[in-house]
Amino acid sequence: GHRLQFGGMSILVLLVIIISPSAASSEALCFPKYSPGYHVASVSDPLTGKERSVMVHVPDNLDFVSFSSVPAMIAYHGWHANPWYFNRLGNVAKSTARHGMVLALGFGTPPDTNESPICCPDGCDVMCCSSGDKLDMMRPCGWNTDGQGSTGTDDIAYTRAIARMLVKDLCVDSNRIFATGLSNGGSMTATAACQASDVFAGVAQISGGLGEKVICEPESPVAFLSFCGLDDLSCTASSNTTAELFKSLNNCIEPFHTSFESKTTKCRAARGCMGGTFVEQCFIKGLGDEFPGHDRVKPLYPGEPKQDPNNIDAMDYMLKRMSIISKQESKQE
Repeated sequence: GHRLQFGGMSILVLLVIIISPSAASSEALCFPKYSPGYHVASVSDPLTGKERSVMVHVPDNLDFVSFSSVPAMIAYHGWHANPWYFNRLGNVAKSTARHGMVLALGFGTPPDTNESPICCPDGCDVMCCSSGDKLDMMRPCGWNTDGQGSTGTDDIAYTRAIARMLVKDLCVDSNRIFATGLSNGGSMTATAACQASDVFAGVAQISGGLGEKVICEPESPVAFLSFCGLDDLSCTASSNTTAELFKSLNNCIEPFHTSFESKTTKCRAARGCMGGTFVEQCFIKGLGDEFPGHDRVKPLYPGEPKQDPNNIDAMDYMLKRMSIISKQESKQE
């Protein structure tokens, strides 16, 4: 309350915040379970009861003392990699933090016969792995997309469990959850857009392709953005087909037109899509199976050239494009 003075009289004024019944019934105050920083959380598949880890980053500049309105991104690392490596490679947590996003970095799974709970080389513990420069070449962790990754692992169920945790424990807005991934993780990103469209407002696929056996029947519109190096065999053969597929699925009424161009990069986008979504693809000249705008943590071979400085920064570009998207728009149509 505030005390006001009127001619020597002191009056106590109480400030009351009135919440409409409809708002009160649909939303509630949320208090996050995790403090700012990195945390390794655990999620459970409700069907199998199997527990899997996920690494969460909470920015230190978020105001959670409000209605749930925080956006989030779920990230899928590449083959042989792990959350720490992918985070360092793409400068992911620092980038999502600048956009006020909570980040969830998933752990892929190795071949069933080989255990690698944190997707790092044998003998490398969490402290060792957290340096972000370790790859497990002997027990590669990956994602179950069209027979790739470890067979029998339901990574869509894992994705849904992560999304539930983000909403429940970190006050994330269920209408503003996004996904990205590189290479095999890029394939997982496209698979998630097909089979968990109700979870995501938008996805950004970096390299990788949509598996031929993946059933792609989204329940709702989802913004789709892809990045493909012209020297990357994992995506060049399927990138146009996948973009056209999502253009059709999202009922985009506008044809593709140039949306970004540099000396090495050209993007084209289709807008006028259902739910305020868009479909966009970017091609990068001279780039292989890499993260556009981000050099490898360690060169593949001595003297490996760095990326052309004119390459698009995929992390920065996707966040700018996705930050304006919300599934609430598609629900209102």
